[in-house]
Amino acid sequence: MAQPNLLIVLSDQHRFCDLGCAGNAEVSTPHFDAFARRAVRCTQCVSNAPLCVPARGSLLTGLVPHRHRAISNDLPVDPTCASIATVLGRQGYQTGYIGKWHLGGIPRDKPIEAAGRLGFREWKAANCHHHYHQGFYFDEANRRHAIKGYEPAAQTDLLLDFIGRNQTNPWCCVLSFGPPHDPYQDVPGRFLDLYCDRDLTLRGNVPETVDRASLLEHTRGYYAQITALDEQFGRIVDALEKSGQLDETIVVYTSDHGDMLGSQGYRNKQLPYEEAIRVPLLVRYGNHTFKGVQDGQISLLDLPVSLLALAGFSFDGAVDGQDLHRLFLDPSAPGLDQAYILDTVPCHQAYQRGGTEWRGLRTSRYTYARSADGAVCWLFDNQQDPLQQNNLAGRDDLRAPLEADLCRLVARHDDFLPWDRYIRTYGYQEEWNRSQAYFNLPLLE
Repeated sequence: MAQPNLLIVLSDQHRFCDLGCAGNAEVSTPHFDAFARRAVRCTQCVSNAPLCVPARGSLLTGLVPHRHRAISNDLPVDPTCASIATVLGRQGYQTGYIGKWHLGGIPRDKPIEAAGRLGFREWKAANCHHHYHQGFYFDEANRRHAIKGYEPAAQTDLLLDFIGRNQTNPWCCVLSFGPPHDPYQDVPGRFLDLYCDRDLTLRGNVPETVDRASLLEHTRGYYAQITALDEQFGRIVDALEKSGQLDETIVVYTSDHGDMLGSQGYRNKQLPYEEAIRVPLLVRYGNHTFKGVQDGQISLLDLPVSLLALAGFSFDGAVDGQDLHRLFLDPSAPGLDQAYILDTVPCHQAYQRGGTEWRGLRTSRYTYARSADGAVCWLFDNQQDPLQQNNLAGRDDLRAPLEADLCRLVARHDDFLPWDRYIRTYGYQEEWNRSQAYFNLPLLE
């Protein structure tokens, strides 16, 4: 079998339920939907750490945040970690990264030196920003380039150039979009016009007490951003098809985490609810993958391991993710029994809303998570209560076996300490305080 190309298209803050093919008839995603009809659509893809930086680190390395060191937003990844680009680069692949990086620490607008790029050679990336009409990127030599117009369109242009220049040898590229992360209205007007004044249906677990007018406006912009990305994804699939590379390329679409968008009364992420931890996952590799729906559970931690296995490769060293590539080949293949979920440090919005650290697990039926001291606890039966409106944490008969399983996962992957002790114990205090100072947030003494 010839070595396949690997393309990962990654968005920021796209929750699982907001694609037409996922059952949302109010968001327009014709290109994602058409691709899904020819691909595997995984309905149970879990973001282990529903926050940009730790999720992205795990997606590239197959390591839990404790091991890749980017445990919270704006803390840098350990540059010695092997990534999918490291593995494939050693196999002669051309590797490239385009778009949002967010693994370089602060300041957010700094260039990333070659040693910190986790093995990606071609480089058209910005560490982090959310100004989608004032974009920029640094190239391989760390020359800064301003982007004119809507950033995802320009980033897609860069990807199409990469594809066009790499038709003779195998390649691996990550295209990392900033949307549909807020600001939701920072999208070309023609996409906003599709949703202007539409009375959209909010999730059934959005309380009546929230400002629904404001939330509807956010949702209109959020959907507009998704539709704008859908157009770019259509351009990508079309370019691969016209160049004869589509069936020779493992094409993946996913996101780093979801968006609460008012569910349970919350915005943003860093919570163990479905809206934050479940993300879309579409995977296609020509005739090798099946066409249809896969309900087996997989997590972003497993994705790099599984994609490498689908291509015929593996990480050299030990990783935390599992090889679940059979999920893409066989609709009856079993998925994860338990996905480890966590938020090591409540940063930024979570800190401001009085959040805390938590560890948990998600099974095919239950979501269970708690704080280090057990004072905050969530337990939901996702089959009987898919909107997670009935917290069963008081049910000892349900909680006890899940707690035992959680303790085993923690012992395998992590250390469950209150977040401030965790930072001090594992040597993060200097980096944490540098990041906090950058955002004018309280320092840890």
